[in-house]
Amino acid sequence: MRLIPYTAALALLLAAAPAMAAPPTEIAFARFFGSCEADYGKSTDPASATGECGIITALVNKFNATNREQVVVRTQVVEHGSYYSQLGARIVGRDVPAVAILHSSALNDFVKRGLVAPLDDEFRAAGIDVADFTPQAETAVTVDRRHYALPFDTHSWLWHLNLNLMRRAGLVTKDGKPVLPHSPQQLLDQARRFKAATGKPYFIWMTDNDPAFFPRTMLSLIHQQGGTLFPQDDFHIDLHSPAVRSAVRMLKTMYEEGLTTRGNDYGAALQNFAAGEGAVMINGTWIIGDMLHQAARPGSATAHGYTAVPFPQLYGTSAVWADNHIMVLLKGGTSDERSRHAAVSFLKFLYDEGGVWARTGQLPTRRSVIESATFRQLPLRSEIATIARDGVALPIEVARQAIVAKTMGDAMTSAIAYGADVDQSMSRAETSINRMLERDSQFKGGAVVPPTAQQH
Repeated sequence: MRLIPYTAALALLLAAAPAMAAPPTEIAFARFFGSCEADYGKSTDPASATGECGIITALVNKFNATNREQVVVRTQVVEHGSYYSQLGARIVGRDVPAVAILHSSALNDFVKRGLVAPLDDEFRAAGIDVADFTPQAETAVTVDRRHYALPFDTHSWLWHLNLNLMRRAGLVTKDGKPVLPHSPQQLLDQARRFKAATGKPYFIWMTDNDPAFFPRTMLSLIHQQGGTLFPQDDFHIDLHSPAVRSAVRMLKTMYEEGLTTRGNDYGAALQNFAAGEGAVMINGTWIIGDMLHQAARPGSATAHGYTAVPFPQLYGTSAVWADNHIMVLLKGGTSDERSRHAAVSFLKFLYDEGGVWARTGQLPTRRSVIESATFRQLPLRSEIATIARDGVALPIEVARQAIVAKTMGDAMTSAIAYGADVDQSMSRAETSINRMLERDSQFKGGAVVPPTAQQH
C-alpha cells in the first residue's frame, strides 16, 4: 500500500472541506430603537414580534439564522438621545460599524463629510431596484442624483382621533367617519365647536421639551401653501414669508383661545389622549400599534372610537412632514471586499423584509410593498398610504437639519406658547440659522458628525 506524503494529504484535506476552514464574516450594525433581548433575543420570526425593538431584533436574528454566506450581524444598540454623538465619537476613534441607521434629515451631513459613499453599483449587483422606491423615499436617499443609503421606512405626522369625543360635538358622519377641516377657518370653527360641546381642547399638542413639534407642523402647512422654507438656496432660510406668517398666526390663535392643551411634553400628550382629554393628538405613524391596542381595551377613552388620518389638507396642496430611517454603509466600517459584500447582503435582506417592518406603523419605502394587499390589509394603512406620495421635508442638501429644526422650534414655542413677539422671535431664529449655514457652506470636509438627537 502506497503512502501519501504528509504535505499532499494536508492539501487534499483542505481542498475537500474549504467551507469548514473559513470563519464567519462578522459585521457591526449600529442602531437605536432600544434593547429587548429578554423578549426577542432568540426570536427569528419577525411576524410574531411587536414594536420597533422587537421587530428589528427578530429581523437581525432571522438574517443570522438563514443567510447562506456565513455572515453574522452583531447589533450595537445605542440610546436614541445620544446616538449621533456616540456614532460621531466612534468614527473619530476609528471604531466604525459597517452598517448604521440614520435619519434621512442627517444624511447630507455624512455625505458632505465624506463618511459615506454612493451605493448605486452595490444596489445593482445585489438586486435592489431603486425604481421601486416610493417618491418620498427616493428623495430621502438621493444626493446629487446618487443613492447614498437604503431607505428603510417613512415616518410622518398623523392626526390621531378620538371619535367618541368628536361624536359629542357632531363631528362624525353617519357612517362613522371623522369630519375633517379643509381650510384654516374650518379648523378654527371645528375646534371652537368641539370645545363648546365638550369643555375640552380640540388639540393635544406637545409644547414642552419637544422642539420638533412646531417645525414639523409648520413645514406641513408651508408646503400645503405651495411654499418652501428655503426659496433662495440651501444656506438661507426664510421665516418671514406670507406662508410662514399664516401658519404661525393660525397656531398662535388656537393656543391663545385654549383650543389646545398646555404644558404637555411627549409623555403627557400620550397620557392625555389615553384619558380622553382632547379630540386630536398630532403625533407620529410609529404609535399606531399602541393606539390600536389601547382602543381595543373595554372602557378606554378610545374604545371602538379610534382612527388616524394623514395631516388634513388645509390649503391648496396635500403635504405633510415626513422623515425616514435609512441604512448606510460607513467608510471604514468594513475591512475588505468580503465584509463589504456581507454588509450589502444585509441591506438586501432588509430591502426584502420591508413589509414586515411596516407592522410598526411606519410606511414601506417600496412601491410594490405599499401597493400590496398584505400591507393595505393592516389596520389604517390604506388610509395613510398617501404619505408615500405627499411626504415633504427640508431640502436634503440643507445641512445640520436637527439644529435648524430645534432653533425654529424654540422660536415658535416662545412666540406661540409664551407670548413673545412673533416677528422678533422668527427674525432671531432666521439670523441664527443663516449664520450657521453660511459657516457650514465654507466647510471643506472632515470627520466630525454633529451631536444632535432626534425623536424618531
